[in-house]
Amino acid sequence: MLPEVLIFITHRVVLHSLILESGYTTFGRGAGNAICLDNPAVSRDHGAFHYRAGVLSVVDHHSTNGIFVNGMRTRRKVLYTGDYVLVGCYKVFVKHGSEQPRNAFAG
Repeated sequence: MLPEVLIFITHRVVLHSLILESGYTTFGRGAGNAICLDNPAVSRDHGAFHYRAGVLSVVDHHSTNGIFVNGMRTRRKVLYTGDYVLVGCYKVFVKHGSEQPRNAFAG
């Protein structure tokens, strides 16, 4: 199943529901991004979601105000179903995220 995110501007207003394809999906204030978040707290090239081989992650592109995953500031983080990403005043809910990691020692 492809990853899906919901982008909220307030706690209950969904701006976008997006299914993310393989590769990079950029986000930021700039019009050239796949996801445009028009707010001064968001950098022009704020970051990107990256999906490959069942793994969804978020990457900060050296933004001014950063990216927070479940309340913790991060530069890069693997995202799982139920995670929240904060970008400026926007809250991104991961509806479908990375496949659960497999235990390499399981027999």
